[in-house]
Amino acid sequence: MLGVLDAVAARVSQFLMSSFRAGSGASIVARREDDVTREVDLAAEEMAYHMLREGFKEGGILYAEERGVYRWGDERYIFVLDPLDGSLNYAAGVPLFSVSLAAGRYREGTLSDLEYAVVAVPPTGDVYTAGPQLGARKNGKPVKRVPRSNIVFVAVSNSFPEKTCEVVRRLGLRGRSLGTSALELVFTAEGVARGFVDLRGRLRLLDVAGALTFGKYVSGFKYVIYGDTRPDSRISIIAGDEEFVNAATAI
Repeated sequence: MLGVLDAVAARVSQFLMSSFRAGSGASIVARREDDVTREVDLAAEEMAYHMLREGFKEGGILYAEERGVYRWGDERYIFVLDPLDGSLNYAAGVPLFSVSLAAGRYREGTLSDLEYAVVAVPPTGDVYTAGPQLGARKNGKPVKRVPRSNIVFVAVSNSFPEKTCEVVRRLGLRGRSLGTSALELVFTAEGVARGFVDLRGRLRLLDVAGALTFGKYVSGFKYVIYGDTRPDSRISIIAGDEEFVNAATAI
């Protein structure tokens, strides 16, 4: 399974970088709530869907960013996709965005079903993969969490809970935001940051399903989700090493 997921992420990454360099795909084609859909989002999602359907002809359910749920065959597998996490960065010409894809055998239709993951970073070429046999890997090499900063990634927008600021202040950390939650979480899993905090209740689980699935194979990485764990749910989350998570949840 992981081989197909890797191929899908690689093809989508290639497409995204080609479009990014050409300055195309940023036009907005739909708006909903606090988000927008761009041409490149739809094109990347359709590409991934067709590759998954071809690779898993028996059947599957794909939860995706733009068009919702795709179903085919006997629906034995579950896939959760964000083909472009960081679309605002993409549209602004900032070369920092990611492709997030996770999968597993369909059982409950929740995060717990997911066993395999790929988070690709097209601008850098880095690829994070995970599965039961191989564990967590970055560019093919095993990942061991090595804490190496006092950074905490925080989700900020027009408004966000005061607790987010309290976590950063009380724990003596430095808040940062990259504009792509999937990448922030894999960075946190490998120790680039101490933690990740998004308490707005607006983060879509499908945005970070790949990163969270990757993280469960990294010793020393922990997360707490507030909300439903179905792929199309909106959640709040605190993630990082156990000491950070315990301290942050206690505030």
